[in-house]
Amino acid sequence: MLSIIILNWNQYEDTDECLNSLGSNYKIMLVDNGSVDGSADKLKEKYPYIELIKNKTNLGFAAGNNVAIKKALQEGNDYILLLNNDTKVEPDFLELLIKVIEKPGSTGIVSPKMMFFHEPDKVWFCGGYYLPILNKPAHAFNKQDEIDWTSGCCMLIKKEVFNKIGLLDEDYFNNYEDVDFCYRAKKTGFGIKLIPESVIYHKFAASMGGKFSPFYTYYRTRNNLLFFKKTRQWLPLVLNFLTFPVYSIISSIKNGQIKGVKTTLLAVFDFLRGKVGKSYV
Repeated sequence: MLSIIILNWNQYEDTDECLNSLGSNYKIMLVDNGSVDGSADKLKEKYPYIELIKNKTNLGFAAGNNVAIKKALQEGNDYILLLNNDTKVEPDFLELLIKVIEKPGSTGIVSPKMMFFHEPDKVWFCGGYYLPILNKPAHAFNKQDEIDWTSGCCMLIKKEVFNKIGLLDEDYFNNYEDVDFCYRAKKTGFGIKLIPESVIYHKFAASMGGKFSPFYTYYRTRNNLLFFKKTRQWLPLVLNFLTFPVYSIISSIKNGQIKGVKTTLLAVFDFLRGKVGKSYV
């Protein structure tokens, strides 16, 4: 058994396009994260075969997904696919992922190649690795096989992974929970693979207002530091503390997001005082 889990938060058009590309061959659990635009009911009406789960408030990516993951595991699903609502998939993407993850071995997580939605010939993600010294998670853009981590944008996960390491860490709220999950999976012996023949298209950061939005800037900055603290990587924590906020501030200014300077500083302050979970919306 397999369940596809998709989060929706006030994004009817994007989620509609995603569901339309998926078809009705698999069980789909749509988790509405406290939308106020009526999108959840409209999507259920258009796609009556989906299972709709309504959260009262925006629980974030980790907790929102966890609601459905718990239910899917209780129902006996062998595999769970996490899929962003701002994606469009090729018809055979999931079949290709299943073919690999079903093979005997230690592979616990598989992922497709992800292309930019509006530039379908340009690679957005083809596996994740860690930069030297800084250990900061980074995207690969060439054909991969065994990888260090994969994006929560689309990851197919064996139930055994959840059984062994638990769910997504809700302290992150949004951003880096996928890196943390993969880090824990690798530490306990599970392999992670990128299947380049499987392809999806991603509208990067659409649900967060764009790559340089204050929302994305805050969680990317705070959770970068939180990840190294949680995984006890002390030297990378110091190095990223000294460099990543500076990078974030410069990027915000260059892209005309002056508010990003303030949210970067707030993210650093919140990290230092131990504030986790939902902190900025």
